[in-house]
Amino acid sequence: MAQPGREFAAVIEAVQETGGAVRVSDVYAREHGRLAALGAMLTGDAAAGEDLAHDVFVDALRHCHDDPEYLREPAWPWLRIALVRRAMRRRERLAGELRRLPLLHLSATAELGWSAETNDCLAALAGLPARMRACAVLFYWQDLSTADVARELGLSVRTVENQLARARVRLAERLREVQ
Repeated sequence: MAQPGREFAAVIEAVQETGGAVRVSDVYAREHGRLAALGAMLTGDAAAGEDLAHDVFVDALRHCHDDPEYLREPAWPWLRIALVRRAMRRRERLAGELRRLPLLHLSATAELGWSAETNDCLAALAGLPARMRACAVLFYWQDLSTADVARELGLSVRTVENQLARARVRLAERLREVQ
């Protein structure tokens, strides 16, 4: 896999041949900070916001390579929409990874030789909806505060508290059924 910096430089070089790089570089100089800040607000992470902003400008350079007039003024609406779409795809990808995590963990429990009670608890936990399961795992097993769980998952503290209360009820019901 190519390094992002090299890929960015290659795209800039190709666009310079068409004469479109000056325009993209002007837009970059003017809008990059604002775009990175929006990305940080959407993801809750400054580094992820910066990465998203750079990815948007790489896309802009690619488009300008094919059509030097692709990025027109005002450029901000296109940049904003592209960043929001990238942030949504990132969140969906991370949510999918979070949903798959318990499945990976459950398949490993058989090899760990855990007790039947622990395996029953993990099976009940795997039956919870993804957001509820994530809140429970982060709060009870990772010992994060509700504020930390809320920040990690991009939720409000009150939502985390509600999810934990519902998780306790559902886990109690499922564990009663097992006994």
